[in-house]
Amino acid sequence: MKVLFGESDSLENKMFIKSTGDSQNSVRQKTTWSMEILPQNISEVSLIPEFVNEVYITMIPGANCRDTIEAANVIQAAGKQAIPHIAARSFSGPEVLEICLSGLQDAGIKRVLLIGGGVTEPAGKYASVMDLLKTGLFAEYGINSFDFAGHPEGNPDDPKSEYHMLEKLQWTKEREFSSRIVTQWSLDAKKTNNWISDLREKGVSNPIHIGVPGPSTVKSLIRFAKVCGVKASTQVLRKQGLNISKLMFVNKPDKIISELSGYDQLHLYPFGGIAKSAAWLIECQSINN
Repeated sequence: MKVLFGESDSLENKMFIKSTGDSQNSVRQKTTWSMEILPQNISEVSLIPEFVNEVYITMIPGANCRDTIEAANVIQAAGKQAIPHIAARSFSGPEVLEICLSGLQDAGIKRVLLIGGGVTEPAGKYASVMDLLKTGLFAEYGINSFDFAGHPEGNPDDPKSEYHMLEKLQWTKEREFSSRIVTQWSLDAKKTNNWISDLREKGVSNPIHIGVPGPSTVKSLIRFAKVCGVKASTQVLRKQGLNISKLMFVNKPDKIISELSGYDQLHLYPFGGIAKSAAWLIECQSINN
C-alpha cells in the first residue's frame, strides 16, 4: 500500500512490535463474532446468538447518550459485553461527556469504540477521537480499552484516515491501553486482505476485526454504502448486478467471508435486521464448527 503521508514513516517505524501474520484463512475455520445493534432495537438483544459475546451499540449522529446507556444496561444484563460507540463530535463539552461516561461506568462498561461521528460541525470542542483521548476522562471512569475504526476502502470524510488510525494506536500503546481495529463493512475481499497485509507488514500487531454486512437486499446495501461512503463496495454491487447480489447478500454473505483472510474476528452489521442476521449466524456457526 502506498504511504499516504510523509510523517507516517516515523510514526510507523516506532510504534509497533512484530507482525502476527494471518490469523484466519477461511470461513470454514472457527470464527469469533461480534454484532452491532441500534438502541431502538435493544428489545431484540435476546435474539443475538449465545456465542456472540460482544455487542456494539451504534451512536447515531445527534443521539442522546442516555439511549446508549440504557442499551448498555440491557446488554450487560443479558450476560454479554456491551461496547458503545462514543462519537466525538456529538459532545458539547466535558460536562456532557462525563455524564455519559459515568452512566457507562455504572453499567459496567470497560471498553468503547471511539469514532469522530457522522456530522460535519462538532457540537463542541471535540472534533476528533484524539481530542477525546487527550481529555484523560476515560481512565477516570474505568475505561482503559479502546476500539478504533478502520477503513479498508478509505474514508471520504478523512483523507488521512490511515495515519490518524496509526496515531491513535500509538497513543494507546504508549500508555499500555488495550486497543483494536474494527473496520467499516466492505464487500471487496481483495482490497480488505491487502489492507490487512499492509498493516501487518508495517508491524501493526493489534487485533483486526473485519466488518461484514449481514443478510440483506441489494437496495439496502447500496443505501448503506452511500451513507457510509464505501465507494468500492457500491461499485462492486452495481457492476455485478443481480447475479452477485443473489449469491452474496440476498440470502447470505458467505462468499465475501470465505474470501477474507488475516483477520482476528468478524463484526456483523445486521442491515437486514437482527432476527435475520442472528439466524444466519447460527446456521454459519453450525456448519463451520
